[in-house]
Amino acid sequence: MSITLGVSVYPEQESLQQIDEYLKLASSHGFTKVFTSMFSVPGTKEEVADYFRKLTGIAHQYGMKVSGDCNTFFLEKMGADEKNLQPFVDMGIDIIRMDLCYGDERDITLINNSFGVGVEMSAAFVKPIDAAIAGGANTDNLVCCHNFYPERYTGADLTSTMEVNNHWKKAGIRVAMFISSNVEGAHGPWPIQNGLPTLEDHRWITPAQQLKHIIAMDNCDEVLFGNAFASKEEFEQIDEVMKAAYINVPVYEGTDDAFGPLSHFLPHGDITRIPFSIEMVDGVTDLERKVLDFPLHSAGEYVYYMIRSRATRMIYKKEDFPVRPCDQSMFHRGDVVIVNDNCRHYHGELQIVLKDMKNDGQRNLIGRIPEEEMILLDHFVPGTRFCIMR
Repeated sequence: MSITLGVSVYPEQESLQQIDEYLKLASSHGFTKVFTSMFSVPGTKEEVADYFRKLTGIAHQYGMKVSGDCNTFFLEKMGADEKNLQPFVDMGIDIIRMDLCYGDERDITLINNSFGVGVEMSAAFVKPIDAAIAGGANTDNLVCCHNFYPERYTGADLTSTMEVNNHWKKAGIRVAMFISSNVEGAHGPWPIQNGLPTLEDHRWITPAQQLKHIIAMDNCDEVLFGNAFASKEEFEQIDEVMKAAYINVPVYEGTDDAFGPLSHFLPHGDITRIPFSIEMVDGVTDLERKVLDFPLHSAGEYVYYMIRSRATRMIYKKEDFPVRPCDQSMFHRGDVVIVNDNCRHYHGELQIVLKDMKNDGQRNLIGRIPEEEMILLDHFVPGTRFCIMR
């Protein structure tokens, strides 16, 4: 199942017309969710309710669900509590994200509400959410959503996030994370412009690279832009990543297609791939480009000195892969190589280098993974599928 995409809007800093234009753009690129801050909107109970009826009306016309960030004080202001979410239904809110949980049986009541309102809680609150689940909370109505971090150097670290995400994945609960637009002037609920990612390591790389990394993490179900407004170009880049990462492979009939007799052994159905960019060197041949473009690259049994994708050596075993000169004495982490005719039994095999190794003349250098995407390599295990975007 592919990741669900969303955006964030902040009523205190944006007009409804701006929000309408933004959601129209986002929805045209497959984004289906809107996150918004509810407790920062000023006004009386009636004024706040009227505003969010208008906002959710805009989102719903584009087929987008709305998640409203709130807390117990906001619930009280709107005449709601864990037993009564009718005020949110009346405002058109599909999901409430609790900034803080109750930490007692009220969490169970809230999650199991009969109003059809989904509930999100901070993914970091492991103990209280585990307690709610043990007490009978319906996990189908729960999403564990990470926070975003406007201030530099305060974002989450990868190790802790992986542990938390894997915990919820094992429990069968959906996980949401935020990525950040790099547009100058993009904002959150406050006029601060240092990005709004969940992971600190994502703060200064592109949204497409952030998404690639989360796909590689393999434990997150929803990804939302934390700041607004992302650009048309960023949406297009996200679209390209999604199309590369999630493909449907048909069942190959016969042996007369591009993959020859190997067709019967290739996987089919819905496939998830980690998409890489590549900085190509000069002189790459047409055949080597075909190897790069193979749609079902897969890591071999062991991922130590390199990631080996072996299918192409069988597909192109009758072809020639002449030696091309390379002035590197060593191959380094992130180098992409193809075995050449100096090792003919394996020629045509694509490899991504993980540890420095000598250039023994048996591999042609094809290019290099960009520095910002090196973090993807840390998530490979045997069988991980990937593709090269060029």
